[in-house]
Amino acid sequence: MTNTPDLNFMEGTCGTSTSHWTTSTCGGGNSGLSGPGAMLFTSLITSLIDAQCKLGDPSIYPPSTATLLPEYDFIVVGGGSAGSALAGRLSEESSWNVLLLEAGSDPPPDTDISPLWFAFQKTDIDWGFKTEPEDYNCLAYENQRCSWPRGKALGGTSVLNGMVYVRGHRCDYDNWSANGNTGWSYDEVLRHFKSMEDFISESEAENELYGTGGQLTVREETRINPLMQSIMDSVIELGYPKVKDHNGDEPIGTGLLKRNMRNGTRCSSAKAFLSHVKERKNLHVMKHAHATKILINPETKQVTGVQFKRKGKEVEEVKVSKEVVLSAGAINSPQLLMLSGIGPREHLQKIGVSPIIQDLRVGENLQDHIVFPGLPVQVVEDKIDPPVTALLDDIYQLFIHRKGSFTEGGVVSVTTYIDTETPVGREDRNTCPNVQISNSEFPKNSSWAMGKYVDALGFSQDLKEQFLRANELSHIILMMPRIMLPKSKGKLLLKNLDPLEKPLIYSGHFNDPRDIETLIDAIEFVVKLTKTKALQKHNSTLFHLKIPACEHLDVNTRDYWQCMVPQISLTAYHATGSCKMGVDPQAGAVVDPTLKVHGVGGLRVADASVIPTPLSTPTNGACMMIGTRAAEFIKKEWLK
Repeated sequence: MTNTPDLNFMEGTCGTSTSHWTTSTCGGGNSGLSGPGAMLFTSLITSLIDAQCKLGDPSIYPPSTATLLPEYDFIVVGGGSAGSALAGRLSEESSWNVLLLEAGSDPPPDTDISPLWFAFQKTDIDWGFKTEPEDYNCLAYENQRCSWPRGKALGGTSVLNGMVYVRGHRCDYDNWSANGNTGWSYDEVLRHFKSMEDFISESEAENELYGTGGQLTVREETRINPLMQSIMDSVIELGYPKVKDHNGDEPIGTGLLKRNMRNGTRCSSAKAFLSHVKERKNLHVMKHAHATKILINPETKQVTGVQFKRKGKEVEEVKVSKEVVLSAGAINSPQLLMLSGIGPREHLQKIGVSPIIQDLRVGENLQDHIVFPGLPVQVVEDKIDPPVTALLDDIYQLFIHRKGSFTEGGVVSVTTYIDTETPVGREDRNTCPNVQISNSEFPKNSSWAMGKYVDALGFSQDLKEQFLRANELSHIILMMPRIMLPKSKGKLLLKNLDPLEKPLIYSGHFNDPRDIETLIDAIEFVVKLTKTKALQKHNSTLFHLKIPACEHLDVNTRDYWQCMVPQISLTAYHATGSCKMGVDPQAGAVVDPTLKVHGVGGLRVADASVIPTPLSTPTNGACMMIGTRAAEFIKKEWLK
């Protein structure tokens, strides 16, 4: 059971009798409902229980196979955003036996409730990674270590993210292609995005930007409250356009997001790509199976199978006849490669890995979007705090009709992309934005939501109390600028030979000082937003957090922000690049443009780790596309 919010007020009643609801008495010894009234009440309770049991129904996922075959055609390691898409697509070929190894299990039912996404971090569906202390980042966090949440369940991080669906801009993919990654230009990857999409719009019957009939539900965000509208208006007031669709050819501007939501609930990669194929006899899914090593013949450098531990017990082995594909993510995939003898020779020798199969720069080129969460904006909101009955009504609407606030995307419906290096109005479709501004909204005195949110960010108790105090005083918009095209790079190293030990993560944030300057430019842009007419209608005021290291500086100066940025900036949960795609291993490439590991037979990597340079958008949509793209590469080669 995960440590998640308890909205299951009828927990334990699924499949049990509800007759006891009509036998109790109501105060003072008076009899309860009887006759038609009792029947109506029983019917209501029964409907609620039935609807609750269907929320996050684990039966939609493939069962964990009890008995493995001695050999599989393909083994996919990791059932996350990319791995679920890949395994589902490979199993379309009925003559292939496919095994999916997943270290976690089914997503908990509560993850279907979209606004609670931040509450699942630091639970048992989160790998719980932390960065190592460095000189330029996470200085105000406990032991100078920031959390790097990663999903540990079928669906991976798509189970605990904000469900934002942005493909990446044209300039991102065209840059990949220009650097030698043939087949990865925007026009070439677009058909793979469309092949997996099932676009649902409430305002248009069809939208030529998207595909329909695919497995992944993409929903148009149509509802916007007055405060979020004012944020959009404030950006427009500063000269930026309103963007109709962030998946179109307008990379710069402000607009509403698209989300992966189906029937009012989260549409994770597992729900999208595995639920409809769960009965396929040629697809085996082994849950609670932590891969510990890729088996490779040291003489031929050909992959022969995978070692794994099932529920932490003894090591088991399973053989492969064609390929193993790592889709374990930007942290676990490079870790598993290095444990298997593929990585920087000097580092592997130091740790004691033997034999060393291939000297590649695995774990290097680790990059991440960097977010600054230190700009809580206090506003006056006309809405009166909703009564408890409104909350109960929203729960009822969720369970019975899949409508209401619990079926909306959460706290980030409006987003803005800007390029701090290009004058406003001079951008074009080839301008990649280097900054994104996301917005989280917290009504006054929403202490549970605010507390869970800052807990997820990993703030110290003092910082958490400052956020809660600000929220006690007023409605809060947390306006968070993030660097989308960082110059800084980190690295990932093995701690030791234990495959269950977490690797050493050095984020490298701000080891290139240009990133600090970019983030300060973004912060100053947010400060300007708070002073626009659109937000001054809400009496917007920046709440200044107190960090001991920066208290001697005047607030709102560049020197002040220069101090604050390394203190509380952290990951945007978009780690990439640790198994870089490229044609030249000498230049740091780990996999080639068809995702094959250089110099090793029968081994590919297909997840965020292959992304060679950061996308200027969130990465989850791209990860699912990479899984889909990998399936096509494999089919093209093996079905000749």
